[in-house]
Amino acid sequence: MEKTDIISYTVLIIITCNVLGFIFSLASIHFPVFDRFKIQKRKIKSKTFYKRLPLIFLNIILLILISCIGLYFFLDIIDYQISIQNPIYILAQLFIIFFIDDIYFYFLHAFMHKNKFILKKIHSIHHRAITPVALEYMYVHPLEWMSGYIGPFLAMFFLSLIGPVNIFAFWLYQVIRNIHELDVHSGFKSKISQWIPYWGETEHHDKHHELLKGNYATTFTFWDDFFNTKLKK
Repeated sequence: MEKTDIISYTVLIIITCNVLGFIFSLASIHFPVFDRFKIQKRKIKSKTFYKRLPLIFLNIILLILISCIGLYFFLDIIDYQISIQNPIYILAQLFIIFFIDDIYFYFLHAFMHKNKFILKKIHSIHHRAITPVALEYMYVHPLEWMSGYIGPFLAMFFLSLIGPVNIFAFWLYQVIRNIHELDVHSGFKSKISQWIPYWGETEHHDKHHELLKGNYATTFTFWDDFFNTKLKK
């Protein structure tokens, strides 16, 4: 595998996930048949979603650019030659990336709510989506998601202190993280994730959007249990 392939495949993953998220969002808005699967009865108006698309698309473009720049500077610590025949090694690194990224995100997210200035000027943009649809995970102030995107690269740095970071671990992180964000912002009732212990489900994050407090965790909900910020259902 060439070094340029790492960046190309990463871009392809981001674009594919968000195109699917866009299609899923349009379907949930325009086809009433899906309403019975939604958590909240309140609906987002199509014109409201379309007005938010410029910021969403801007953030996706920036996400692609920053991912490319970040990977470029991390190329020396990425193992892109190793085959996928070592799944335990890859899964262990995947879990570590998720774990470090998630605890970082928890404290960042909680801070954005507790700091009134940041909540008003930055994080409140994301919370205009009281009943979000999938692609609105990217309806945020650019400074918010960019500060949140430090998490996975911070994890990769710590992993590099032990050895090279497997590119498949990073790609799996990208796929799962993107799909998970689309899922928890979709507004649809959980069917599969509710059976995975401590895995962030749609109901958990949707409640956060509805009440503008608590449930600060995203991937692993045990952070809210541990720090006593979990909202009652």
